[in-house]
Amino acid sequence: MEINIAQYSAKNQGDFEKLWVSWLTNSMGLSPQKEDLEEVRNPVDRYIKDGGMAFYANMNEQCVGVVAVKKLNATEYEFCKLVVDEKARGHGLGKKLVQRCIDFVKEVRGTALYLQSFHKLNIAVNMYKNMGFVDCETPIGMLVVERTEIMMKKEI
Repeated sequence: MEINIAQYSAKNQGDFEKLWVSWLTNSMGLSPQKEDLEEVRNPVDRYIKDGGMAFYANMNEQCVGVVAVKKLNATEYEFCKLVVDEKARGHGLGKKLVQRCIDFVKEVRGTALYLQSFHKLNIAVNMYKNMGFVDCETPIGMLVVERTEIMMKKEI
């Protein structure tokens, strides 16, 4: 089984929306907000052009996970929209995607990486804590979505 984490490329066009919207509606029973749809449909315009990035987990050349890094200000970033397809779970892909976000922030000399989550995702929240994220206040410049219950930060 071949697994790799790659930056956005044209070959991944549409994968972000497909995976993330499916997860939100089928696994969480929620509907995406207008802002969500704009972001997952346009990762280049919504993340990359402003200094962030979108990463894709590929297993046997099929996209099975996604995450984006959004630039909040000169030195702070947020990772968002993390999802791994249900059939690909159990291979550490979520952790690999988060680690790639951490590495990206280090590469661009950022000082902090934030995330928004909610209590229903207790496995993910525990993973974030094990990776050094701690509870925090909302940073200036972050758009907080309605479903957010938890705000976390990792100093880089």
